[in-house]
Amino acid sequence: MNATAISLRRLALLNLIALLVLVACRPSVDFHITPSPTPTPEPTATPTPTPPPADYIDPYQVNLDIMARLIELLPNPLSAGEEQWRRNYEVGEDGVERILGVRNPAVGREIYFYTQQGSKMSLNFVVFPDAEGAIAEFERKQELRSSLVNLAEDDSLPKPNLTGGGLYGSFGLFQIDNYFIEVFVEIFTTSSSPLLPLSRATMRFFENNRDDFQAVAGANAAEAGERDILQIILDNLPREIFTDTQWRRDYSRFDGVETPPNVQDGEAARVFYRDQAANVFNMTFGHFNTPEAALAHYERLKGIREGIEDENTIEEFPTPHVLGRGLYGSVALFAIDEFFIEVLMERAPGTSANPTVAIARKALALLEDARSGALD
Repeated sequence: MNATAISLRRLALLNLIALLVLVACRPSVDFHITPSPTPTPEPTATPTPTPPPADYIDPYQVNLDIMARLIELLPNPLSAGEEQWRRNYEVGEDGVERILGVRNPAVGREIYFYTQQGSKMSLNFVVFPDAEGAIAEFERKQELRSSLVNLAEDDSLPKPNLTGGGLYGSFGLFQIDNYFIEVFVEIFTTSSSPLLPLSRATMRFFENNRDDFQAVAGANAAEAGERDILQIILDNLPREIFTDTQWRRDYSRFDGVETPPNVQDGEAARVFYRDQAANVFNMTFGHFNTPEAALAHYERLKGIREGIEDENTIEEFPTPHVLGRGLYGSVALFAIDEFFIEVLMERAPGTSANPTVAIARKALALLEDARSGALD
């Protein structure tokens, strides 16, 4: 073997030794990657509404009572200008309509009048819990009416005021403390506009009777501690109820509370809820003079509702109870001592489980808390 071949073999051997040393000394690599744990989000707690104190006075109910007394005191006919203005009971509900855009706890009503000669007008009253709300409404209506007619202040009327007329009718706007008042003359058949005479007559009525209809608020305050269980339930109704969807109180129907017909030997109230997809349900709470009267109402409703199933099918519910489903929707009925409850799902979400039973549990809890004093 010649020297060149020996040198090549020796070089190859040295390269092999160097490679082995390099492999032996390389750092250990773990190719198994353990993913970092994903932190579990903290559950979001549903806030529990704080029950109002025992002497709580619902400002919305107070304003409702004030408005009812104000409308009751309105003269009929109302003498103003050349004509006698009579209440028009063929419009709205007995001549009265709720003013849209007025938010709870403010209460607004439009009352309609007409004359034998064919003139038409309405008086709008809105009572707010404070003067700031009435000022804001005055400014809002000023902006709206200014796009229709030219408005100007009249020195012969209580200030602040704005009056004006045109093709779209005549308007008189007034703000007195926590009240907003609007006189709207839609059509007049006399030689001159009756807006100013009507505005003066309306202001006289308001000032002459203000102590009377405001006394309703004082009477409610004096009786605050005498609320019955039905009123306690209404005062503590949640604004939102969560099932598979989010339900909110619906004030567009009967201002959120309806008195059901054909309730004998007791009283009842119906409240409404709606979700964003226009699904709706209502709950009725009844407080009767005797357990027998509550049971009779339960049996009557059971005979009216369609698709009623066997009674007492859910062990956790009080007896008697019954569930049903028909063309009208889904229903749950309960008779508990002298109390009655109905949950009526008028339209349920089609993409989730029917929430009637879950809402019935909420209604039962409201009654139980009111009876135990938890909501006093």
